Amino acid sequence: MSSPRRPTGRGARRWAVLLAAVAVAATACGSAAPESRGSADVGRFDAFDSVVPDPAAASKLPARITQAGKLVVVMNASSAPVEFYADDNKTIIGLNADLARAIGRTLGVPTEIQDVQIDGIIPGLMAKRFDMAIASMAATTERLKALDMVRYGEWGNSLAVAEGNPLKLTPQTLCGHKIAVEQGSIQEARRLPELSAAQCDATGRPEVQAVVLPSQTDAVLQLGSGRVDGVLGDTPVIGYAAAQTPDKFQVVAELNRGAVAVGLARGSDLTPAVQAAIQSLMTTGTYQRIFAKWGMAGAVTATPSLEG
Repeated sequence: MSSPRRPTGRGARRWAVLLAAVAVAATACGSAAPESRGSADVGRFDAFDSVVPDPAAASKLPARITQAGKLVVVMNASSAPVEFYADDNKTIIGLNADLARAIGRTLGVPTEIQDVQIDGIIPGLMAKRFDMAIASMAATTERLKALDMVRYGEWGNSLAVAEGNPLKLTPQTLCGHKIAVEQGSIQEARRLPELSAAQCDATGRPEVQAVVLPSQTDAVLQLGSGRVDGVLGDTPVIGYAAAQTPDKFQVVAELNRGAVAVGLARGSDLTPAVQAAIQSLMTTGTYQRIFAKWGMAGAVTATPSLEG
């Protein structure tokens, strides 16, 4: 992974707290706080404002979106580098935000990005409060019952531990240990329970102790302070945390690598337009540049296939 950008605004403050806490916990010299960019620099984060409409993709846009005059995209803005706040405390930036805006421009409509807790995203889509979600969502069987899911990337879950791995943890040796996960995430709902069932329940050892927290940033903060033994989270987020403090955290394994997908209400009339827009961005190379910008060139996918 190439060197990722540092967060700003709310993201910067949370990471600054994390860095300070890690430094204290390790009784070592603290790393410098993430550099801050002024609010005038917010525009610099959007390197893809020159994207122009693709007539073929735009022709698939439902009339209701054209009449509304905007595309409402939801995500949970708490996890650098995929989605977090710039230093104006209102502009959501990151891989998912760049992709959302680029899709809107390809379709010829402005994009409105809303920040929603992860466990409120699917109900909001089903209730048609949002048009779509770009929130690093895995295409699980349960989600596919409620959603159309269009693949836009590929990554998995990573296990992070303290640098040097003093507890010698691996995905096979988590029984009885405290492992932090984000509330409402696939790690909480499936991945950690699967590990516990396979490695602990089946052998009579104590189950993995899930510590459920509001965000993956909070989970890493808990690891830095020594209150948990490890963190299981999305690979880009965990990799970003390790890159910011390479002498404090390390990633020991990536698991369950697979599709991450845009979510839309099942049977949505917007789905064909979103597929066409992502394909257009792939063809022009903008898609690849968005991923490279955030240090995630290895997470691209070949085609925006409809999952399920």
